[in-house]
Amino acid sequence: MGVTIKDIAKRLGVSATAVSKALNDRDDVSNELKVKVRKIAEEMDYSPNSLAKRLVTNKSNTIGVFMFSRQKNSGHDPFGFQFLSGIMEEANRNGYDIVLFSTDSDLLAEKSYIKLCKERKVEGAIFTGLRLDDPHLEEIKESPFPISIIDTEVKGNNVSFISTDNRKGVRLALNYLWKLGHRRIAIINGHKKAMVSHLRYNAYKEFLEEKGQFREELVFTGDFTERSGYLCGGKILELKDRPSAVFVASDLMALGVIKKFKEEGLKLPEEMSIVGFDNIFPGEFNEPALTTIGQNAFEMGVEAVNWVLKRINGEKGNKKILLEPELIIRDSCDTNQFQWLERVTAKS
Repeated sequence: MGVTIKDIAKRLGVSATAVSKALNDRDDVSNELKVKVRKIAEEMDYSPNSLAKRLVTNKSNTIGVFMFSRQKNSGHDPFGFQFLSGIMEEANRNGYDIVLFSTDSDLLAEKSYIKLCKERKVEGAIFTGLRLDDPHLEEIKESPFPISIIDTEVKGNNVSFISTDNRKGVRLALNYLWKLGHRRIAIINGHKKAMVSHLRYNAYKEFLEEKGQFREELVFTGDFTERSGYLCGGKILELKDRPSAVFVASDLMALGVIKKFKEEGLKLPEEMSIVGFDNIFPGEFNEPALTTIGQNAFEMGVEAVNWVLKRINGEKGNKKILLEPELIIRDSCDTNQFQWLERVTAKS
């Protein structure tokens, strides 16, 4: 059994209450005693009982985390680990633990998220991948404790929204393709129950309508999986008048598109340029390496924890936080494809 406060008190010849006050830096004990207590505590290798402390303070120092895949069907979402890494690092840095709730558990069919959080006495919660048709959205809006939601905006007094500036990210991608000379640009979007799908589609449509180049027949819908990208790639190849470039609303779908195009003998990027969104690890090492819009999932996790902690500590904080996207240029867009167009334009 480890060293207790009573052991330190016995060594010093004072009460256990005095030792507890000294360790907690209370004002009603002298600085001289505080120095003595801390010195003896270090000598005796004293480690505070965090569970006991939480019982006394009535604080759990715990944040609940619900991670749902953006994908329509359950499966591996490579972006989720980056969110979780940021959440865990920032929580631990601030002395908080994480309770990761299983989103595949039968418990979710029996109890709401709020009830599960209350049972585990969490002080706040973070959600990623929450769908627009989730049956518990209304209850989340009325949450009695702070909640940060990544990538899905839910209006509530105790709820914040953390995401990338999706509109800006899409415009970065399309502007890059436009400058390369592309005019027929297709989109493969995610399913409609993800908020980012609406944001990315609206930004795509807005950009091409401004240029007078929006075409409904170049709009395709996947579900954020590699397979859905693969299938949409097949539909693009069936078009009589193919696009010269494809903007794909997630890297995972983009990898599926590339696989399909390569199987059908397309030379990439010479015969088709592709831009993804997310900057997941496999994209960098694909062939060709994927040009993409990077978003900092780790930092989103950090921001989500910080907002929850601010609310726990009585601070207000910004309820909507948008991080800056980044255009990451690799090899999936042919920068030489339209050089002839630049030469012709210069002569005319």
